[in-house]
Amino acid sequence: MSEDHSNSATETTTSTTIDAAIVGGGIAGLWLLNLLRRKGYSVLLFEADRIGCGQTLSSQGMIHGGLKYALSGSLTGASEAIASMPARWRDSLSGKGDVDLSGLEPLSDKYYMFAEAGSLGRLTSFFASKLLRGRIQKLAPARFPDGLSDFNGVVYELDDFVLDTQALLERLLEPVCSLVYNARIGAGDLRRTTDGWRLDLGSEAIIARQLILAAGAGTGKLLGELGFKSPRMQLRPLHQVVARHPDLHPLYAHCLTGLTRSEPRITITTHTDRLTDQRWLWYLGGQLATKGADLNSTDQKVRAYRELTTCVPWIDWDKADLQCLRIDRAEPAQDEGKRPDEAYVEAFDHTLVCLPTKLSLAPDLGDRVLARLQPPIEVKDSIALNLPRAGMGTSPWIQ
Repeated sequence: MSEDHSNSATETTTSTTIDAAIVGGGIAGLWLLNLLRRKGYSVLLFEADRIGCGQTLSSQGMIHGGLKYALSGSLTGASEAIASMPARWRDSLSGKGDVDLSGLEPLSDKYYMFAEAGSLGRLTSFFASKLLRGRIQKLAPARFPDGLSDFNGVVYELDDFVLDTQALLERLLEPVCSLVYNARIGAGDLRRTTDGWRLDLGSEAIIARQLILAAGAGTGKLLGELGFKSPRMQLRPLHQVVARHPDLHPLYAHCLTGLTRSEPRITITTHTDRLTDQRWLWYLGGQLATKGADLNSTDQKVRAYRELTTCVPWIDWDKADLQCLRIDRAEPAQDEGKRPDEAYVEAFDHTLVCLPTKLSLAPDLGDRVLARLQPPIEVKDSIALNLPRAGMGTSPWIQ
């Protein structure tokens, strides 16, 4: 539905009323856009830069069930909050989930944990316990993945998998591309109305019953501009490493050798190397990324070399080219800056602040948003704005 409103004697804008305006074009924003459209809501999405260029394209693409959060030897709130997510995502990949991702193929359909024999201590009995039946399986050497074929230790298979985040975003964008615009939303563009928010974007005006903030770090900035003192947000820094080497094979695994804290020593995902003539690159997280957040790039490369030599000793790492990437994970504020366990939605003043907190929790985020929305209004007219479309971002290691 459309109406004409005069902002002044000489300027007229056309306003369009919709159920929700989403700010932020990462996994949270695009997942919610697809979900709400399928549920009959009229929705538009506004991205300030390129699709996924914040946290999403910098993630490792793991869709996991939380066992990497249970390396203390017991199940935790974090491990159980996410336990059902791989099945939810697999439903979407098969076209049966809340969001249709049919046609999107995982980079790897399984994920692995590996460690030198005898180095897991009490984790060995924990992994074999009835609590984890169906979630983890110890493999015979003949079943080791190709990337661990030269490894002499123990390997466990998880029912987790890995997606190419750029391919994921492209699949999410495909059915809703006409609803995604390139526009930087600031406090000066927003005005409260009786029933929601008005967005003034040049000659366009949008009346949104709900403003959904899903822009990661940008959400914190916008909340500050609008004068909202809560919810409070935190930025949790990571210092990821990209490893290029002529002898790499695809590997999707957590290294647990010599574990001293309840976090994988190194988390490895593999991606196509589009910058060099080498076929693969490894993207490294885990303790390497969290404990390296305070290191400069030179010291982080030294640490990465040392960790790779210890964890993956069958490769000569003197031939490696290492690149460092800094990432800030935007999250709801936690005591002592800890990682939150669940997806996060806070509702106030016709506004939803949304953070999946982890890629895997996007379906949970969708559940929480739907629970807070009123039934959709009926919009008879198609929605088309005189604004540029948002372009697709690229993975940080190919920029």
